[in-house]
Amino acid sequence: MTLLDQNHLDTALERGKAERLAFGGMAYARLTDEIRGVPKGSVVLPDGVVVPGYPSIARIQALDPGLGKQFDGPFWAEEKMDGFNIRIFAHEGEVHALSRGGFVCPFATDRMQDLLDPAIFEAHPNLILCAELVGPDNPYLEGHSPQVQEDVDLFIFDMMEQNREGFLSQEARMRYLREFNLPHAEIFGRFGPDDINKLGELILKLDEEGKEGLVLKPEDQSQRAKYVTGRSNTYDFSVTGEGLLDLPPEYFTNRLMRMGLFMAEHGQQQDHERLSELGHALMQGLFRAIEISKDHNRVGSPFRCRFNQRENAYRFIQHIEDTGGQRVKVYDKMPRQEGDYWVLEFERVHQRMTGFLNQALQGGRQFD
Repeated sequence: MTLLDQNHLDTALERGKAERLAFGGMAYARLTDEIRGVPKGSVVLPDGVVVPGYPSIARIQALDPGLGKQFDGPFWAEEKMDGFNIRIFAHEGEVHALSRGGFVCPFATDRMQDLLDPAIFEAHPNLILCAELVGPDNPYLEGHSPQVQEDVDLFIFDMMEQNREGFLSQEARMRYLREFNLPHAEIFGRFGPDDINKLGELILKLDEEGKEGLVLKPEDQSQRAKYVTGRSNTYDFSVTGEGLLDLPPEYFTNRLMRMGLFMAEHGQQQDHERLSELGHALMQGLFRAIEISKDHNRVGSPFRCRFNQRENAYRFIQHIEDTGGQRVKVYDKMPRQEGDYWVLEFERVHQRMTGFLNQALQGGRQFD
């Protein structure tokens, strides 16, 4: 069985809805658009096997009445991790990790040998592990979840199979997690649409711990929903201030709306400490950007990551230059060897912020 035959793939390639890529010795095709129900971000391997893309998860902004509108039966509540979404699979004995967009990620693929026992794929060769790569040495995201304070770690939150739509059942996934002792996002248990108070207490606990939020999954693993904490929005502001002009306005307005709705639902409108946290988060990033601009005549966000193989560090540099959408400045003498790893340090330059602050700090005229 295949989700996409060769004729449909050839047509997609001709119409620019797919592209051919390669990683090492593995050629593959990446879908840049949905094709015959196979989602964008899916990958077609050389033998025609399809690794399905990971679908978007809708957001609810209020537990009440959101739970009742979205679920008519039991669902599972799991922790939503703040990291880089990957799909991990094995092909011809090699473990690869795909980004959400369907690129083989040189960094995540390189680090799988440190983070995951491949025995799961020896027993179940068609399995796909959907996971979040979390930690301060994640080369994609500013900031990180409080659970990981150094390097990166892996948290599995879903499982799929090659050439099949949908997810494995909750029972099957939990069995595999136990059997192979796999790292995973915390599973809080089974709830129902009437458990608004229980989930309200849980989300406030996660909020106090500085965590991201919840993903709610029905028994049939179909339509999911996510609900994030208020402080996750404040944290996003605190780590993205340098890119204030380079991110779309909706990045900030959407988070303000989420935070306002969260605080209103949980009776926090008069919580002046939280409001002060928000103001501090909004301004500290801007203050950092101003100081960086004064010192370096540019504004950027620094990143650091480690590789087992030097070649993968070079592949990653090419990957972020091709797909990052921002100018990347790799620091001198990179990658450099530290112990058993090759360390790569680089900076994503915020070009609009750089131009604006350079002109402002040098006394230039600006029209509103």
